[in-house]
Amino acid sequence: MAQNGLFPVTYNRYGHRYWKRFSSFHFARHQHLCPVVAQEVLHIAAAYPMVFHETNNWVEPVAILSLSPHTPTPFVSDNGRWLATYIPSALRCPPFHTVRSDPCHENSLQLMVDETLGLVTDSPGNEPFFTDSGELTEELQKVLSFFQTRETSAFATRRTCRTLQDLGLFTRLTVHDGVDLPAATLGVDMQRLNALSQSEKLTLLETGALQLVHAHQVSLSHLAWFSIVQKRAARTDTQKQYTENSDVSLFLTAMAHAQNEDRRLIGEV
Repeated sequence: MAQNGLFPVTYNRYGHRYWKRFSSFHFARHQHLCPVVAQEVLHIAAAYPMVFHETNNWVEPVAILSLSPHTPTPFVSDNGRWLATYIPSALRCPPFHTVRSDPCHENSLQLMVDETLGLVTDSPGNEPFFTDSGELTEELQKVLSFFQTRETSAFATRRTCRTLQDLGLFTRLTVHDGVDLPAATLGVDMQRLNALSQSEKLTLLETGALQLVHAHQVSLSHLAWFSIVQKRAARTDTQKQYTENSDVSLFLTAMAHAQNEDRRLIGEV
């Protein structure tokens, strides 16, 4: 059964079909929020505002890609290039996704494929889904392994967020530095954080939750320039679609180059 264009990868449906590797991030142009995992929060915080969001009784960190669900993200150029310094892990494997048959167990993943992206084909010469013996091909095994690793990280990240929740550290965050935030945004309550006991602070440190708190706090510094860029992009869109030569794209590209150069100089890349 299809779920928003997603179909389970089964031999009956895809045994003699093929898939193409994606070459454009147009699929993410209207993505509003992007879930992230603990292992990438420092990279996320260096490039995007990062807040928290509650879904299905779990709280998880999310990168803000657009301040409004009705406004395209400025991080995707007109020709489909990703303009930020870091690509969130959740956006790296189109047309594939996974769904969990049991939300409480991290190993209950079903590989899905999004047929709306135009990357599924009947033409040989592309990547097959299955081998002649009916097994997932080596390339799809790698894709599934990536998702399994990420899901394990996501599950651990949600447990870490549960620690923050149990300590009463989440609060509704509607505005920061004069910038309106997406609905249902959660942030860290600084008054509560400063009032933690020594044992509670030790819990933050031992569980890795303190890194989430710091990454969130630092990332909010992006909101001021992000708001300006998004408003400029919206104004440009009313005149014509902004292109890679627009002020918005040039600004983001220059920032990406500058940050990559900084990382190169200190030996990170």
